[in-house]
Amino acid sequence: MLKRENVVSMVSSLEMLGFLKLNGTQCRFVSITTRTPVVKIRAGNPWGAGKSETGLYKVLKKIGVINANYVDSVARRIAAQLGVKENEVEYEAGKTWYRHLSTADGKALPVVHNKKVEAPDSGTEYYLQYFPQTEKSESVYVNEAGEPVSADEVKPWLYKESPRSAFKPAVIAVKLANIHRLKASGVVLEMPELDEVQSVLAD
Repeated sequence: MLKRENVVSMVSSLEMLGFLKLNGTQCRFVSITTRTPVVKIRAGNPWGAGKSETGLYKVLKKIGVINANYVDSVARRIAAQLGVKENEVEYEAGKTWYRHLSTADGKALPVVHNKKVEAPDSGTEYYLQYFPQTEKSESVYVNEAGEPVSADEVKPWLYKESPRSAFKPAVIAVKLANIHRLKASGVVLEMPELDEVQSVLAD
C-alpha cells in the first residue's frame, strides 16, 4: 500500500514541472489522470467544444512510459518485421512541433514545449510526453458542468483518426496544466481539483 507521505499536494503545474526535471531521464512507468478539452471536434456540436477549449472534456486515467527512445522503438519494430538485427536498421525521426527540455549534460527530459518558443519561461505551456499503454486505461467525457456524456453521443462529432504506421508507437504530449494526478518513481502528485475530476471515473 502506498504510504500517505509519498503523496504531494501541489497548486500549480510549475511545481509538477520542477518534479519532472528532478525525476531525471530514466525510462519508467507513470500513471496519470488528466482532464483535457476536446478540440478536434466538428463545428456545430451540442457542447460548443472546439478551439474555445471549453464545453466538452475527456477525463482519462492511463498508464504510460516516459523517457523511452522513440527512434530505438521504431528501429526495433522494423527489425522484428524484417527479420534483421536492430543495428542493421537506419531510421531518422521526422520533424516535430516541439522541443525537449534537457538536463545540464544535454539529456532529453520527458517535458516538451512548442519549438517556436526560443526562450521558455514560467509562462510557457509545457507538456509531458509519454508512450501510452492502451490496454490499461479508463476514460469518460464530461460537459462544462462536469456531467458525464456517453462516448456514443460524442463519436459522430469526432474526426476520423488517421491510421498510424504499425512501426510507430503511439506518443502523447499532454499539457502539464491538464494533469491532475501523476504517479512516478513512487511519488504521487495531486492537484486541488483531483477529487472532482476523478469522481466521474468512479461512477
